[in-house]
Amino acid sequence: MSCNSEKTEAEVKVPNETLIVSSKGKLFNFNLETKQLTWKYVSKEDTLMNRNRFSYDEKSIYLPFESGRFISAQIVSGKINWNHNYKDAPDQAIAATAAEDGSIVTENSGSDFGPIFMSKPLLYNNNVYIASAGRPGEFTSRFYVINAKNGTSSSTSENSTNYNYYQPVENSDNIYLNSAVYLDLHYKEGTFASNGMYEGAVFENPLYTQMQTSKKYLFVGDDHGVFHALAVDKKGLAKGGDITNPKNNFIDRKDIFEWTYQSKKYPGLGDDQTSLTNDLFIVCKKSEGENKMALIALDAQSGKEKWLFEPQDIIKNWQVVNQNEVAGYTKNKIFIVDLKGKTTLEIPIDPSLYPVSNIEVNAKEQLLYMTGKGIVSIDRNSKKAELLIAHTFYPSSIPLNQIKYFSK
Repeated sequence: MSCNSEKTEAEVKVPNETLIVSSKGKLFNFNLETKQLTWKYVSKEDTLMNRNRFSYDEKSIYLPFESGRFISAQIVSGKINWNHNYKDAPDQAIAATAAEDGSIVTENSGSDFGPIFMSKPLLYNNNVYIASAGRPGEFTSRFYVINAKNGTSSSTSENSTNYNYYQPVENSDNIYLNSAVYLDLHYKEGTFASNGMYEGAVFENPLYTQMQTSKKYLFVGDDHGVFHALAVDKKGLAKGGDITNPKNNFIDRKDIFEWTYQSKKYPGLGDDQTSLTNDLFIVCKKSEGENKMALIALDAQSGKEKWLFEPQDIIKNWQVVNQNEVAGYTKNKIFIVDLKGKTTLEIPIDPSLYPVSNIEVNAKEQLLYMTGKGIVSIDRNSKKAELLIAHTFYPSSIPLNQIKYFSK
């Protein structure tokens, strides 16, 4: 699964068409013109699994790991800007060494792993924001504000729970984090703040979907497939009330929501990702029998359905690409849907080249994705899939592989 909560995409300048790949504890840069590996980074502690996603700015990739390691690497050269490990101390820097094959290998400073990152960082105002997941009974999760340039932590504070699996979002200099049934608010400096509701106010069900923000609204969804829009402003929730009144909570105060959405045909939650694009809030829902899924585009202002994509199958992965279409795949087909809900491409999946990542679209409108054998490209006209770059990736039983294409 993937998510897209960036308000705008950074403009990255690269000398050649580039594909960044994150798989398990490795980060790769492939030159799509020479079809060669440019550089790779390996975190030894995380080679079995890494369920984190990277973010990027104009020059660098920011990738957390489950072990507590967090790196910033230059997109073009692979040079490590900073490499910290939060398993021992928040600001402990861990040295990286170059192996004979040119890969950058980190040292394991002990088996007692600290806070586990299991989300995606937010880049805002030259800072990196991320919450650790923590382990109940062992250590408390923290909310980190990290200097994007040098990797030092300028602030840490606690979160409401250990269950922090999603990228924070920003609105009016306030940073929001969905922490299970809680909606946490931090000032941009990292300080824990009131969101305008009674202290301890919770949602009826855990907010286990990626939040999104527009200029006026914060969009949240729970693990029962119910989505809400809340008005936000500089002080937090615009309709917040008396923080000392126990009735000022998300269950009793239905007026706190601008709108609430639930589908009768697809009542369940399909996956935990969402997208906010062109005033459309797109979510993935599933049928009561759980054997069919649909992508549903809602009007972000009203919460009304604009269109549904119903493939009559299980949707395995989807994302908005280039801010103008949705690319994804079901168990059996790869699909492209435009932002008006029209299906523009459907291709049966070649079982020998089965996708294990999100799908990107290059400058020639070709589809790119990762398979266990390497990088695959699909021509839209011929609908032919071919192995563009041979590289064995060894996908795990719980894969979370992420790719990102950058044009020259």
